[in-house]
Amino acid sequence: MRTLKGPAIGIVWLFIVLCTLMNPSLWAVKSASIVICAETGKVYSSSNPDVITHPASLTKMMTLYLTFQALREGRLRLDQKLPVSKHAAQQAPCSLWLKQGTSIAVRHAILGLVTKSANDASVVLAEALGKGSEAHFAKLMTQQARKLGMSKTIFANASGLPNKKQVTTARDMATLSRALYRHFPEYFKFFKEKQFAYKGTVHKNHNHLLGKVEGVDGIKTGFICASGFNLAASMVRDNRRIIAVVLGGESIKARDKKMTHLLETTYASLKGQPVPQKKGKYASIGDLIHTIDTSDDSSQRTQKAVYLSQNGSVESLEVAYKSLDDLFDNIAPTKTKPQLKKPSSKGKKKKRRSH
Repeated sequence: MRTLKGPAIGIVWLFIVLCTLMNPSLWAVKSASIVICAETGKVYSSSNPDVITHPASLTKMMTLYLTFQALREGRLRLDQKLPVSKHAAQQAPCSLWLKQGTSIAVRHAILGLVTKSANDASVVLAEALGKGSEAHFAKLMTQQARKLGMSKTIFANASGLPNKKQVTTARDMATLSRALYRHFPEYFKFFKEKQFAYKGTVHKNHNHLLGKVEGVDGIKTGFICASGFNLAASMVRDNRRIIAVVLGGESIKARDKKMTHLLETTYASLKGQPVPQKKGKYASIGDLIHTIDTSDDSSQRTQKAVYLSQNGSVESLEVAYKSLDDLFDNIAPTKTKPQLKKPSSKGKKKKRRSH
């Protein structure tokens, strides 16, 4: 097993400290998300999908797109050994610690990108396909982005390492994710690899949703100070494939939590199932309204709100209401967020106002 020693540890910690101190807006990066149908491209939901931000290591999805294209066209083979240049070997971590003058198989380079998000392996592929130049390869990446309809994305390198010129949007990253799935189904399976062993070191996939969220089978994570924590994910259940992108997460945990919520609520909506709220509490009246299902029978005007109780079970409030005001009358105010309370069947309901 390879471990960090001496100067290497210092470099990593110095990078983390400088990243935090020199970028006070680290936790105020631009947040965006989008959820689409993988088959049709239909947008299910979005938040700031066209805001300009930085892709970080989601950049590697385009590096892999061009790699898969070269494999299909016969310009590369999976078992082909590619040389490691001085430029590739000097890339900052994350990396496979490739050494100048050695070589790496295309298959291993791909897995290095997918799991470890290896920057050195990214440059190896870029130089192999960009006539020995990562800068030339970046131009090819941007050209391919335009062909796919990614109108606001510019690539400046193959890895996603910080570069102010390298920008994208959540919508563009969703477009790229969908293109990888639709154009290269035979290679898309690489993204679901949970780990990759290379020269005695096991590299675990940075996508923590693999094996934890049912149906998730890829695709890529990313982080730099200017972008926050990014994730593009693919989930398939009941022959329905959903692709979602979250950009600008405040932490890995927050990003993963948001992505899981987007995937689960979208799937529930597609299945016609009520979307439960957490712990029986609602962050806003908008959240409450989102759970309401009005019956087609106008004589009953039944409203139903479904929620998770404190013990984790799914419960519902279902009574005949004449208006939304009647429903709001049955919300018990708390010191934090409103919580549903079943109406009493005895006597006439007393009107209350919440402030």
